[in-house]
Amino acid sequence: MSIGYEKRARYRAATNARKVPNLPIQPKPGGSRWTVTFSNAQKLLGRFSEKFSAETLKRIEQELALIYEGNAQAKSPLFARYANNGSFHTDYTQYTPRSHYAATSITRAYFRTMMYFGRNSYFLEKGPGITDALLVMHLMAGEGAGGRPIIAEWQRLIDITGFYAGKSDDICYPEWRDFVIRTLGKDSFRPEDALNPETLKKISDRLNMLRPPRIFSEAGIGPDTRQQTKEQRLEGAKAFRVFGQRFTFDAWVLSRLTGGLEKSDVRLPSMPSALFVSAVFGDKAALESSAQYLKSYEPTFSERDLSGFFDNMNAVAADIKKVSDAEWFSSLNFAWLNVIRNLSAPFGEGYPLYMQSRLYPLKQLESFLGSYAELKHDTLLYEKQPEAECGGPGPEGEPPPVPKGFVEPNLLFWYALQRLVHFTSDGFREHGLLEREREEFGHLSRFQKQVDFYTGLAEKELLGIEITADEYERLRTYSLDYMAEPLDAAEPFHDRKDRRSGLVADIYTDKTTGQILYEGTAEPYIMLALVGNESSPRLTMGVAFNHYEFTGPLGARLTDADWQAKAYDNPSALPRKNFWYKELVVK
Repeated sequence: MSIGYEKRARYRAATNARKVPNLPIQPKPGGSRWTVTFSNAQKLLGRFSEKFSAETLKRIEQELALIYEGNAQAKSPLFARYANNGSFHTDYTQYTPRSHYAATSITRAYFRTMMYFGRNSYFLEKGPGITDALLVMHLMAGEGAGGRPIIAEWQRLIDITGFYAGKSDDICYPEWRDFVIRTLGKDSFRPEDALNPETLKKISDRLNMLRPPRIFSEAGIGPDTRQQTKEQRLEGAKAFRVFGQRFTFDAWVLSRLTGGLEKSDVRLPSMPSALFVSAVFGDKAALESSAQYLKSYEPTFSERDLSGFFDNMNAVAADIKKVSDAEWFSSLNFAWLNVIRNLSAPFGEGYPLYMQSRLYPLKQLESFLGSYAELKHDTLLYEKQPEAECGGPGPEGEPPPVPKGFVEPNLLFWYALQRLVHFTSDGFREHGLLEREREEFGHLSRFQKQVDFYTGLAEKELLGIEITADEYERLRTYSLDYMAEPLDAAEPFHDRKDRRSGLVADIYTDKTTGQILYEGTAEPYIMLALVGNESSPRLTMGVAFNHYEFTGPLGARLTDADWQAKAYDNPSALPRKNFWYKELVVK
């Protein structure tokens, strides 16, 4: 269900962006993807030679080199000084353009820029961090090109990306500005105030009024790590970010069910599985597989460890149940997650027998994790059928029987998907996005009509209402190919590879072991199901997700191109299918 709308909106938002050249750490002989030399960087930086000292220009150049190389864990030449103990390490592997963003120079530049503003922090535990956060706030309140307020441009971008990905988990401009006004007792601010010791002390003394982030994403290395709990580390991670990365419920789940070197009363794995997310939503198959995952963990989890872990998971699940309907529909990200969490509902009497089988929950788990991989792929930067002719009359002049297809009657899923499509349409209208797609023959309008049609068939199947020949024919001839097509000529399909469904997304970084957790989908499976509604037993066929979860070394992160080279061109190089699918896949 990766519909890719956000990709096109980003493209339009970035069309006026300046292309940033690639900067290598050093020229590489024989050609490489870093083809621009330092002379180009010096030309770019030369524009600012009168605005910065020679030392600062050098640090900027070093920062850019690390960003474009994208394979190091290192102290940031620009931002490390804000950390309290100087131990903050930036994960420059995050700057590898991935997901939809690797396709063009504009989207690659956009990716790196948003990653830079999303991850780099002005930590507030030290004076320099407070000072520079105040100065950035002052700059954002000023005028940009053409006299338009910078904050207006910032607000427009934060609103659109927030509609897709949710709210920032970090302190951004509005929260920081309101805090400063309350603390200083005035709504005007001068740059020189940022250097006033009295101002800094007032702010420092009241930092407890600012909320900490809920998801820890920093690479802090220091002697006090083992003495601090995760909550204490989160409190120490308070920081101002220009475009702070977004809070997501699944990342919150994984954050609370994993642990590094910090102090904890319960043993937690440093590397999670996406199984944990589905298990928290109530998927029994995922819960059982999570236990097996931990039993095979190195070193293995004892029964006592398991008991403590699942007590913790139950607490997380209880908190997830408290999430309101309004929160689930506060962003497309959350609404999508809300749709797929309905895949694991129990299906008893009245449902097709194959949906009551012992293996069906595993099929649903693969569907959840496959769609979850698409979700993480499409929101990675911020936290992814052929038709046949109807045919003519037979030799006797009688038309052949209408092929009777089938819609899997998971009504919770279909109702949630209907809400998601309506929420998307309302969001496009509110933010002025992709107006043509809401017109009668636009992608979104067509998809909305098809979802309504499939939902109606699912209801009829469960209620035993006869499905007409015309409806069966519509089911047979309906196609969703158009959902994979570009929305405009700005991003044309170059070849058949552009239509491939295989994709990969990194969702978690384990700094303790130096590993990255990936979720991927490969060429879809063919699924056969025996159904018998309307007293017409028949074998039906459809496609199902082919999901993989695997880890890789902490370095340059995998892109879709890297993954598809294996999934389609060299399948033998794919990782093993995960153990929880063992009974499901027939070879």
